[in-house]
Amino acid sequence: MVNKIFRYIDRAVEITIVIIFILLLIVGGMQVFNRYILNQSLSWSEEFQKFAHIWLVFLTIPIGYNRGSHLGMQFLTKNLPPKFKNILAFITDILWLIIAVAIMYYTTVIMKVARFQTSPGLGIRMDYAYLGLFLASTYLLIVVIRNIFKKLIGVRREY
Repeated sequence: MVNKIFRYIDRAVEITIVIIFILLLIVGGMQVFNRYILNQSLSWSEEFQKFAHIWLVFLTIPIGYNRGSHLGMQFLTKNLPPKFKNILAFITDILWLIIAVAIMYYTTVIMKVARFQTSPGLGIRMDYAYLGLFLASTYLLIVVIRNIFKKLIGVRREY
């Protein structure tokens, strides 16, 4: 049951990333078309692309971590005994946990200030622009805790 919920969450984040990427392509294409064909630029497209890119990058971090596709130091760990590899992997997971909590905390601090500001191009509250960092760090925290729990009970990571 819990694994099914996690699969739905993982899939929802992946679909969100695809949607954001498609929107980035559409808005970027519209900007190029308007600028070079219609000789008018969109006032909001650059800002939208900047915010969408931030959301895209931060939402893909937990997916990369979960799949084990972030750059690693294999030349350092390949000759270690399995016990030390497991200890190093656990330390790495704890560091990811700390990163997730730090991003979560500092994003909430920024969002408290940013809620009184609006973006000039889109006219949205700036805390909405930073919401992606909070959601991504929350998702990262869930993924890290899930992976630590799996390692503690002896379930191998699924790639």
